[in-house]
Formats: sequence, C-alpha cells, structure tokens
Amino acid sequence: MQLSGRWVWAAIAATFAIPPGGDAGVAAAQAYPSRPTRLIVPWAPGGITDTSARILAQHMSASMGYQVVVDNRPGAGSTLGTDTVARSSPDGYTLLYTDVTTTAINATAYTKLPYDTVKDLSPVSMVGASPLFLIAHPSIPAKTIQDLVALAKAKSGTLNYASAGTGSTLHLAVELFRSAANVNLVHVPFHGIGHAMSSLLQGEVGLIFSALPPVLPHIRGGALRALATTKPTRSSALPDVPALAELYPGFQIAIVNGVLGPAALPRDRVQRIQAEVAKAAQTPEVQKRFETLGIETRTGSSAELAAFLKTEIPRFGKLIRDTGTKLE
Repeated sequence: MQLSGRWVWAAIAATFAIPPGGDAGVAAAQAYPSRPTRLIVPWAPGGITDTSARILAQHMSASMGYQVVVDNRPGAGSTLGTDTVARSSPDGYTLLYTDVTTTAINATAYTKLPYDTVKDLSPVSMVGASPLFLIAHPSIPAKTIQDLVALAKAKSGTLNYASAGTGSTLHLAVELFRSAANVNLVHVPFHGIGHAMSSLLQGEVGLIFSALPPVLPHIRGGALRALATTKPTRSSALPDVPALAELYPGFQIAIVNGVLGPAALPRDRVQRIQAEVAKAAQTPEVQKRFETLGIETRTGSSAELAAFLKTEIPRFGKLIRDTGTKLE
C-alpha cells in the first residue's frame, strides 16, 4: 500500500525529530502518534483476520490523524509476522493484529520459536471473536453430531477433515472435538482456508471447522451441512444447529482477533491504542461490517487479553501434548 504525500512527509519529519543515536525513550517522549503505524497481520490477505484488520485500520486512521497501514507478513503459521513485531521498537508504531488463539497454540505447538509469547509481546486489546461451525459435505451420511460420532467410531480412521494448516485454530478445533467425542479422524492440512474450502466443496475431504460467512451460502444451498457450533450457546443465524457444549460441557473455541505490541510498550501508549481500538470497533459501520464477517465484537483492557492468553496457552498446551502435535 502506498502512502500519500502527507503520510510520507509526516514519517520523514518524525524520523528527523529523533536525534542520531536516539532510542525508544526519546520517541516515547514525543506526542503519540506523530507518524503512520504499521499493523502487521501475520496471514495472507483475504481471510477474516486480514479483512477485519483493514476495517479497523481504516477507522483508527481517521481517529488518530495518521494512517494505520496493514502490512501482511504471512508464513510459518503466523510466527514470522509475530516475530517481526516482537523484535520491533516498543514505540507503538509497529503492532500485531492476529488470531490470538493461534498465538496461544503456537506457544506450545512449535518445538522452537524465535520469541517468547508471554515475555516478548505486550497484550493491548481484544477486538472480536468468530465462533466456528462443524461443517460436513453431503457425502458424509450424518445429519447430527450423534450420527457423526457413531459413524466415526464405526469407521475409525477413515473419515477425514480439512484445516487451514497444522496447528491452526481450525485444526485444534477438530482435535478438541476428537478428544471430547473419543473418535479418530484423519487430518488433511492445507495452506490457507481457501484451498481447504475448495477441497471440501469438491468432496475430497468430508469435514471442516469454519467461521460461518464463507459456508453459509453453501449451507443454505444444500451443498454443505452444518452439524454444530463451537459457541457456548446456539447461533441466532442457525438456531437449529446445536452447540457442541450441549453434548460436551465446556466445549468452546473461536477465532479471537486482537492487537499486541512488542514487550516494554509504554503503558500510556497501550492505553491510547486500546482506546482507539475500542472506539473504532464500536462504531455502527464497523459493527455492521464485523457482523457480516461473523465477528462478535469483544474489546477490553490489555489485562483481559493477557488473562485470555494465560488461560489459552496451558489449555491448548495440554491438547497439543496429548495429541502429539508438533511444528518445526
């Protein structure tokens, strides 16, 4: 994305305002913001996380007076982009917008990370959560979760499911289901949700966990079947589809998007960014656009996001150890 002349000159002016040898402490003393901010999305363009980041960045730019530029840095299950932020200066001008659930998963799933998820990142704010739905191709002769569990046990190790990649939220959602229902399903990982969804529609794989918007038209058209949701309660969009928690109490997982920064991000900047995120996310236009993406707005303090990570890392850590999931 190219910056307009105003943003370029603002960035140049801000650069020369820091004397040679200046550091983050000097930058922190300046008014914030005084130049554009990079919002790194560690995923390829086009997914729910990327789309919601762009919606949020547009409204934050208008409010903050300087452009918030989305910078896609995909690779290695989001760890490349995350590492870029972890290594950046803690001045508030490089931020991470990501699926926080995947961030929690990566903390245990990777045998070695170039950063420490807890020590090298500063939680800023949650943005929203997208509940998932367990979707089946019509070639799977199961119209209910009970039918699917019975079929999976009768044909153990023959039913397969797609995911956006090993260690992704969509992958671990199935692992949670496998553990809860005590069934054996075969994992078929893809490089991104687009390829996984295409394979499902062609009947090459039988199951997938997905956010609702990409699959809803196919459900209504009869090309796919929704068996359950990972929401704690049923979705108003598909009230006849049960929550997995009805059969397996406590079952819950979602794509939870949030904003983080590098470690040692000054408290005043954390508070300012969090306030700007909340302001943008609560505007009627953003609420409406998030709703079309199936995102339930869920902003909050940095402490709440830190608490979420503190809970999710050990929760998925146990699942990863139990299933033997490892990433290199």
